[in-house]
Amino acid sequence: MKMRTALLGGLALIGLTNAITLGGVWINRGGEPDSRLLLSERELRRSLDWTMRENSGLALRLDWRRPSDPKGDDRYERLLLDESALLKLGFTVGDREQMRFDNRNREVLVVLELDGPARKAELERALQRQQTAESELRAAPADKRREDAERAARDYVEQEERRESRLFAVDAGLDREALRGRYPDRSRYAIVPGNVSAWVRDGRLTGQISSLRISEINVPHAWRKPLDEELVRDPNGAVPPRFRLWLSIGQRLEPWIDSAPEFPRGGRQATPEDADSLASSTRP
Repeated sequence: MKMRTALLGGLALIGLTNAITLGGVWINRGGEPDSRLLLSERELRRSLDWTMRENSGLALRLDWRRPSDPKGDDRYERLLLDESALLKLGFTVGDREQMRFDNRNREVLVVLELDGPARKAELERALQRQQTAESELRAAPADKRREDAERAARDYVEQEERRESRLFAVDAGLDREALRGRYPDRSRYAIVPGNVSAWVRDGRLTGQISSLRISEINVPHAWRKPLDEELVRDPNGAVPPRFRLWLSIGQRLEPWIDSAPEFPRGGRQATPEDADSLASSTRP
């Protein structure tokens, strides 16, 4: 009797958990999405833990970037948040002493920009570095170091133009409505939960957008096999893009893939049969 009661209790708990989960999905996907971005393999990469999976599922991770520092000499230097910006995000001046030996993190809302001014500025900086490297090489054509620098700058431009993610974290805040007021284009700007890290540098607070709450995005069953084959074939991406997927961000700011206007293998258009299969695989 006790075993039966425990079994029924366990089943009831599982049922309640599933109901809560499905309810959350229904709320998130109800009505119009908060944003909807058309992404390719430049922004959607295979989840880093895919080799550990024991099932047939496929998950993608969102490949996003922070803008580089326009004042920095190294192309890998990223633009940091100053003390004024961090204070607006809930950090306090009193945190300075407590953070002398460690970092602090706060949950915030992060604005992601797709193929906008941040990406344009990044490409312009890459082109400027290439022009500078070419000019220096012309001045000393026999200099092996300058030859290597020119080649690296040229390769960097090619990567920026054709392969690197076009998705940039450009802002952070605490008020969702205020952020949407500043970034109204829902096909270019998504608002998602994330974290900001802060530390003390030269006696002042300094920080950066450190992570997004989005860990991975499950691929609907209808597209797992073709996408999996393409991602294995060339994990670094291809030109032109092999696929494009619409990523929707719902009312709870949680993402899901809702359609695929271009499929792998030649970028064919999705068919009605694809839509029917997708509907059955993503229905809550």
